[in-house]
Amino acid sequence: MIILMQYLWKKLLIILFLNSIFFVQLQAIEINNIKLLILDKSSSSKYELEFSNSYQFRNLSFELVSCKNIEFDKYLDTAALLKITQNDNIFIGWFFKYTDELNLYSNKIYEISLTDC
Repeated sequence: MIILMQYLWKKLLIILFLNSIFFVQLQAIEINNIKLLILDKSSSSKYELEFSNSYQFRNLSFELVSCKNIEFDKYLDTAALLKITQNDNIFIGWFFKYTDELNLYSNKIYEISLTDC
């Protein structure tokens, strides 16, 4: 009877150990969602996009590389590193939620703003 209890106790400890490893790895996976506001200058239409990895909007392809919250003294902002592909043109750069003037992407048709990350 004691041997059976020891065997069951070892099985329970192994299951708890594996469960804790799985839980830690699950928490380590970073899931980023991004929300963009796109203004179509040709038709004066606004579009809100929300995605986690990549998204295709008309002839623009968006790929989220990273999301960061920036804190520096009293300065707080949210930044997203995006890869935008249009035909053969590739842009990789940071988009800022509160400081739009730092967004360097320019397009004749679309104006892109970060609303959340």
